[in-house]
Amino acid sequence: MIEQYVDAAELRRLLSALLVVVGVILLACLFAVIVVPGLRNANRPAAAPAVPVVGGETGWLDPAEYPPARGYDVPPVRPEEVLSATPALLARGRALFEQNCRSCHGPEGRGDGPAAQGLAPPPRDFASPQGWKNGPGIPEIYRTLEKGIPGSSMGAYDYLPAKDRMALVHYVQSLGSFSHGDVPEALEAFGRQFATAGERVPNKIPVTLAAARLREEFRPPEPLRAEGPGAEILREEAWDLARVALALQGAQTWRKSPAALAEHVLPSVPENGFRPRVAACSAEEWTILHAALLAAVDRDEKGGGEGGKRS
Repeated sequence: MIEQYVDAAELRRLLSALLVVVGVILLACLFAVIVVPGLRNANRPAAAPAVPVVGGETGWLDPAEYPPARGYDVPPVRPEEVLSATPALLARGRALFEQNCRSCHGPEGRGDGPAAQGLAPPPRDFASPQGWKNGPGIPEIYRTLEKGIPGSSMGAYDYLPAKDRMALVHYVQSLGSFSHGDVPEALEAFGRQFATAGERVPNKIPVTLAAARLREEFRPPEPLRAEGPGAEILREEAWDLARVALALQGAQTWRKSPAALAEHVLPSVPENGFRPRVAACSAEEWTILHAALLAAVDRDEKGGGEGGKRS
């Protein structure tokens, strides 16, 4: 049909032009799909570095949801009771060894436990007098348990109570029949630094329990009463005396002086119940307001005034 309108040469020219147009369109599509997203990512601002987790002691408010536990007393450690290998200490040491050491050091302490495969350096052979990094004596093994050995798989066991560490020391020494080189003078010096006076481990309270107790025990204060001397300035400078009472509850610094009251009040106006205009009070007005608040709070705490003692 088209041959009726154009000759063969013109048809080839039109087909060539059509192929060029299609090629240009395909290149534009590839540019839009592949190149443009890359340019966008290249110009994107670098992501902010991750905020490192701050480690530290959690104190009595343990964030972990462990069951609450009562505190207990850790008895004092007397050197004369732990420097010699008694049957009780050896039994305790064996139990600790089975729990903490057997997997690497093996059942007989030869360094051939199932977890020893591939460890470099290999676990210590307690039956051999050779190769002890810190030495085989009581103070040296105790230091190894306390600090671990850097550069090896031997970690620190400083979380064990001192008496348990000494029990483990004696059991480790019992696995080797050679002389461990302990001398009385060194043991005496070690005993002096080893003695502890005991300590009190406090109660442990999980966060949810502490929060529930705080909610149960919280009692909002009654609104302050604007009465007596200073009632007028209280009504002028405060829009909610219940919020004012809550803002002053438990704080003591504002009682020191009018300046201390202003320092306590102004940062949280008007959420604390004071009007913004309180910021424009003169020194004399702060003095009057300070005296009025002292009187109102003391009156409320003592249960005076017409309302009598509040519950």
